Amino acid sequence: MSELTASAMAGNGPQRQFIFTVTAGRSGQASLTNLLRQHVPDCYPAFEEPSINRRLPGFLGNYERRFRRRFVETHELLGRGRVLSAFDQGDDVYLEKIARRRIRLAERILARHNAHIYIDVSKYFARGLHRGFARILPSFSLIRLVRDPLLNMRSFLNRGKNFRLDNNLPDQASNILRLDSADFAPGEFYLWAWCEMYLRFDQIVEAHNVTRSVEIRTDHLHDSERINVAFDQLGLTHSPVIARPPANTNISQGHGMTAVARQDIDLFERFTARLSADMTRRIAYFSDYDPARLHA
Repeated sequence: MSELTASAMAGNGPQRQFIFTVTAGRSGQASLTNLLRQHVPDCYPAFEEPSINRRLPGFLGNYERRFRRRFVETHELLGRGRVLSAFDQGDDVYLEKIARRRIRLAERILARHNAHIYIDVSKYFARGLHRGFARILPSFSLIRLVRDPLLNMRSFLNRGKNFRLDNNLPDQASNILRLDSADFAPGEFYLWAWCEMYLRFDQIVEAHNVTRSVEIRTDHLHDSERINVAFDQLGLTHSPVIARPPANTNISQGHGMTAVARQDIDLFERFTARLSADMTRRIAYFSDYDPARLHA
């Protein structure tokens, strides 16, 4: 075990633990972070960190933000940028280098907050950094945070997100679900990313020393009983969870309600027709999924 790994996992007090989230994004990360902050005192929930520590106001702050994302709290530390290409090229040495930097950051944060459990609530872990962390940490736990795939797709489209900023393309060899995306409609890229993250969770659980794993569905984030059970399954010491309706950041940030139209369901059917029968079976979520209920 390396000096860094030993430092991350041990100490004079309770062992430090690392819990990572596997998710497509737009799936309730902010709500899950709030629940952890309110009810799990010995954890630090990191919501898509490192975030940019901007100090300057106005237009100067915009320049500062771009500078810091490129050179300080970089795209790579977040889990995108060169991390995506390194994952596709199998450059695990580079992924380990970035993961080590992230662990050093996590150790400083845990010490500052007098906490022992670092919970990465981010869509970026399984985009590539998971391979770096798996080379360093002897064990970790996982949360699969999963939203209805059509609502997930529509949420991304409503916000006009740049797919390539956070994802490799479906055609690339490193993917579990490899598809020719030459004739993809914009929404199909997000349906693919949803499937790929679902499959990567299963792959990580099978391939690495995952101590505990749990699935939390976005529409269960307001269900106190389910969240209490999920926290118990993760081995977290917590106060009784009293959940509230999840925050809708699309609405709070002026992007409108996420609603599924008939053409979205048609697009889902077009996309799933591209999947082999074996691949469809591997995505257990689809076993009883009926997209038509979203547009009754």
